[in-house]
Amino acid sequence: MIPNAEWRMRHKTSNSGKDEAGFVALVIIVLLVLGAMLYFLYNMRRASETEGKQFAREVIERCAFQHDVKFLHSVVAADRRIAVPPAMDQQFIDSLASLGMPDHNYNLTGKLEFDNYFLSPHGTFQSILTFPDRHGTIFVNVARPSGIWLVTDFGITWERPPE
Repeated sequence: MIPNAEWRMRHKTSNSGKDEAGFVALVIIVLLVLGAMLYFLYNMRRASETEGKQFAREVIERCAFQHDVKFLHSVVAADRRIAVPPAMDQQFIDSLASLGMPDHNYNLTGKLEFDNYFLSPHGTFQSILTFPDRHGTIFVNVARPSGIWLVTDFGITWERPPE
């Protein structure tokens, strides 16, 4: 028969090894879950950057080249709809249409910013469009506050036509 003190010593030693192995497994699982979350967030950020740029390009294409005022009305944020009457949007599209078709070779510049590095992407994109008689810099502010991309502001500034 094993004395009581010796049995306790063996029992304590064998349990402490199991406890350490369980703790190490728990730490590994927590680190894997945190790593997967960070990977997901970074991929989501990268995808948002791509989607935001594509959305801004689509807005410029639909406004400057297709003169689609219905599309513009459908993607304008509610705050802007309240502040600026829809007739101003129509006037914007009409002024672009009256100048003719701009050159399709244009570069889109701009950058998205994120709240808390991952959330609520928003940014300004701009492009210089070459019309038959002048140049104009069109800008589009975009945001995705709740899952869908919206235009929060847009406009164009004209350069003087050559004399």
